[in-house]
Amino acid sequence: KAGHKIICAKVPRAVTKAEKKIDSFQLSDYTTRPVPRVAHLMVTEAQALRGKIDEEEQAQSRCYDAMEMDEGSNEKLLTELEALNHFPLSTEAWGMIGHFYQLELTPRNPSDKDCSAKALKLYENAIRCAKLLNPTWTDDCELSSDGEYMPYWRALRGRATTLKNMGRTKDAIAQAKTMLRMNPRDNQWMRHLLSVWFLEVGDTEGCTNLLRKFSGMWCARLAYTDVLLQYVRWKKDDATEKDVQKALYVALKENSYVPDLITDLEVDEPDNGGYRPGGEKEAHVYVAASQLAWRKYPDAITWMKSQKYTTSKVPDEMDLVGLLKSGLDFQIECVHTNLLDSHGSNTSTLIGTQRRRKCWGYSSQDFVWPRQLNQPHKCSSDILIHHNDPNESDFSGWRKTRYSDIAEVPFWEILLRFYPDDSGCNEENESDDEPVASSQPKRRIKYENHGPSPPNCKECNSPGKFCALDKDCTEFYCSETCMKDFLQEVEPIYFDLEAETLKISTSHDCSIRTVDLDDAFTVAAQHMPNLNSVDISLDQSYVLSNEFASSDEKSIILSSIALKQFLEKTKTKLVSFSLFLDTCCGDKIKDMIDGGEALLPLGTMHKLRKLKLSNFVFDDISVLTACLSTSLRALNLDRMRTGGEMGGVMTISEVGDVLAKIAQMSDLVTLSLSDYPLTDMDLHSLLPNLKELRCLDISGSFGHSPHSISDYGLAAVANNCPRIQSLDINYHRAGTISGVKYLLQECPDLLELEASELNLRTRDVTEILSISKKLLYFRFDCEKRTGAPAHEQYIIQNAMKATKGRTVVGSTYLGLYPVNLSPGHQRNRERSMKLVEKSWQTEHEPMIHNKWDGVF
Repeated sequence: KAGHKIICAKVPRAVTKAEKKIDSFQLSDYTTRPVPRVAHLMVTEAQALRGKIDEEEQAQSRCYDAMEMDEGSNEKLLTELEALNHFPLSTEAWGMIGHFYQLELTPRNPSDKDCSAKALKLYENAIRCAKLLNPTWTDDCELSSDGEYMPYWRALRGRATTLKNMGRTKDAIAQAKTMLRMNPRDNQWMRHLLSVWFLEVGDTEGCTNLLRKFSGMWCARLAYTDVLLQYVRWKKDDATEKDVQKALYVALKENSYVPDLITDLEVDEPDNGGYRPGGEKEAHVYVAASQLAWRKYPDAITWMKSQKYTTSKVPDEMDLVGLLKSGLDFQIECVHTNLLDSHGSNTSTLIGTQRRRKCWGYSSQDFVWPRQLNQPHKCSSDILIHHNDPNESDFSGWRKTRYSDIAEVPFWEILLRFYPDDSGCNEENESDDEPVASSQPKRRIKYENHGPSPPNCKECNSPGKFCALDKDCTEFYCSETCMKDFLQEVEPIYFDLEAETLKISTSHDCSIRTVDLDDAFTVAAQHMPNLNSVDISLDQSYVLSNEFASSDEKSIILSSIALKQFLEKTKTKLVSFSLFLDTCCGDKIKDMIDGGEALLPLGTMHKLRKLKLSNFVFDDISVLTACLSTSLRALNLDRMRTGGEMGGVMTISEVGDVLAKIAQMSDLVTLSLSDYPLTDMDLHSLLPNLKELRCLDISGSFGHSPHSISDYGLAAVANNCPRIQSLDINYHRAGTISGVKYLLQECPDLLELEASELNLRTRDVTEILSISKKLLYFRFDCEKRTGAPAHEQYIIQNAMKATKGRTVVGSTYLGLYPVNLSPGHQRNRERSMKLVEKSWQTEHEPMIHNKWDGVF
């Protein structure tokens, strides 16, 4: 471990020397290298502006070397000091030395307080250096948590935990809250610590709000903190004991090892490294971090002990089997053998289930499903348990026991009380022959290949010319006359086999129960010889399940194999592909198409010129970029997300990957990136590569968003896209009249400008409309999400009159602003609206890349 000489002599000297250089920091004292424009997307804004510092890169390299060395070793500490010597403002080096003092010095003894004080100073130096190098990093801004930002985040977390170790819990809470404000997605997992700290200081309201915010990201650490929270609320008469028991039920589902450790509360911090959810190490991590909070409420520990058993240690046999079939993972202490009794019996605690899809490894080819589980259980017969062992013992897989050999089932009464109301435990049990993953309706008759010609008409047996996605199967008809019964459906779904476009549009009102896209893709690939484009729009009523629906609930059939095969077969024909998802559908569709991998053939379609994928969620950003062909002329990737459940906003690095690919599309005419976390620097890096751009949508997020393009970003559009005709910059509240004026002056061909909820005042509309000589449509709403106040609308009316009716002003909330015009000017207004509406319609034409082409 680190020697006395290094700790007492070399570290103080190195720290003092580096601190003096921080105080006198001048960028000119160091070597900087410009960052290539294409690489701006991968660095911080400060690095993009000033360039990278060679000495900082060298220090970071030495820090990476130190990360590979033994914790607490002389070699590691000396390497960290060497990094600090290379660059005294190295955030990583300061943070790593702080971590050394905080956690790596051994043995741990009363001198820890002195170590913590030194660690705190080192972490604060790290934070100070990060802010010196990146002046825009304030406590009120939102930052990425990836790449170049990670040393800063590690220093912030280290400071928070050090403050907590020093007994300054309120200061630690303030630091953690600042981190959550800067990183709402909390990639640093500060919520785990903060929730416990709230309870340590008795702030139940803060804890409640925090757990509510992350209710969709539950884990054992949050679940058991919620148990303690509900207990405290119960004692304050803000909750009932049933609420506490329900919280305990949820927590037991996450990890069943925690209660025994909580009742002991003599748990040391486990060694560093990962842990498996549901395992003993996860339980040790939680209890070690939360034992002070639990000790503050000893009655809560006593209550938890009382819930383990209230009557017997084992439920009735059939109740036990019901729990096993529910899919819950819970502890069963018993004598057990393998299925063949070939290795004798063992006595231990199993973590068991009988629900097929809850068995670990159920989707692998080696998984075995015991056929006796397809039959009802008979009392006193063998009980089979699949041991989902999070601790990887020698007994993973199927084990066999008898009811008489079961010693105890901890908390069985809690489990038995709440699992019937748990939606995840009320699905029908799977049979042995049931497919592993099938979300498709079983009653629908699938289309079968009938050779090169389509099947004959259902009514008259003539050659089929129309394909109808009917209620229970896919049908073919020769004419609309033969389709008359089918056409009586509300919004029937069918397509012409001689058409160039496969067009399918679903709506909430449509009476067709099941939309089989697999059949549609199969038929189109085989029987649409003129096919060159796809235009599909899916309503959420077909994608999202409705727990209140009847047996006629709507559904969609879409598989990764069918979609990928269709794209492979049509890759030399398609010039346009549009798949529009309704809101909230991305996660469901992602699961159906293998996280987006079924769309990969799109990236190799050399004839493809137009691509629209809206509201999609991709598992990995590399899959999305691989789906993009550089020969595209029109691209729409509105409201794209990445990640798992309810996919999240893209990180800065993910946005950078997408923009880097788009930058290669030199022929791009139309680009739509609505609801992206774009920055001014993103636009300055991307737009110089897109000289042909005519239509651009970079609208922000409706409602509050930390991401906003400012006048500096609008200048990037003005300077690089002088021939732009349509621009959407809605919801960028950092944009002002100065940026909009410059934009209009540099872009004289602008016909449509959407600028709702910018930092504009009603009187600014007059100046905006007076600058442009071609503008047909301008969208304006006040920053407070309203149209212009009634007493100010005369200003907009006068501004429109000044354009002789040429420019129409609209509002998201009020529609078109009215104006009284002379007959001639009224005709101008009507002509402008016809042109704008025609452009909106043209935008959806598969062969049109610029929606203004052919409008005039």
